[in-house]
Amino acid sequence: MFDNWFLETVAGRYVADQERSFFNRFTICDDLQVAVQAGMGSWLKQPDEWLCNARDFHMKAGVWAWADESVDMLLMPHTLECSGFPLGALAEAYRVLKPEGRVVLTGFNPYSLWGYSKWFDGRLLPDKKDCLPLSALKENAKTLGFEIAFGQFMVYVPPFNCQWLLRLCSFMEPAGNRWWPHTAAVYGLVLHKHIIGMRILPEYEHTFQNNHEMALGMAKIKNSSG
Repeated sequence: MFDNWFLETVAGRYVADQERSFFNRFTICDDLQVAVQAGMGSWLKQPDEWLCNARDFHMKAGVWAWADESVDMLLMPHTLECSGFPLGALAEAYRVLKPEGRVVLTGFNPYSLWGYSKWFDGRLLPDKKDCLPLSALKENAKTLGFEIAFGQFMVYVPPFNCQWLLRLCSFMEPAGNRWWPHTAAVYGLVLHKHIIGMRILPEYEHTFQNNHEMALGMAKIKNSSG
């Protein structure tokens, strides 16, 4: 239900533009990969080849309808704070990702100017108490086994719903990024599921599934003691 805010309000469209740039930076997938957007975000305008929540499926936050290690790329635009079960949704994301898969997510920062505004009322946007602090999110992600590949803060302007005022305060974007990054309204993270061991390279996975044949070689790994 929060998706309308991103589409119909001046403030929402401003935030959506910045988040769209962040997501577009990391959403490169080839034809052999499975890419899923779990959560709201029709404003992201993903290709038809992507599986997208609301357009293609509905799932409970803590019980996802995907097999273990079945997804290569997972987008979660404000999925955690909108799910009602953020840590469960994050655990499910780890479960369904293939080794070396990535989660690209965004979240509202409760310790920002926006976090104390009228927007976070549980109707226009999630209630502030449902928004995970970045430090807590990082800690839980690492506990699950994720590596943090990239992080970014965005949206430093005050929570104005007026195009003229947002333009007037545009100087706050570069200033905020330099001087007070942790007060941004939104954070973005790229989480990497890195598992040490042997796995099929993506370019050969489809071939092996069709032919039911596999050729394995042996490699000697040198340890720290020599």
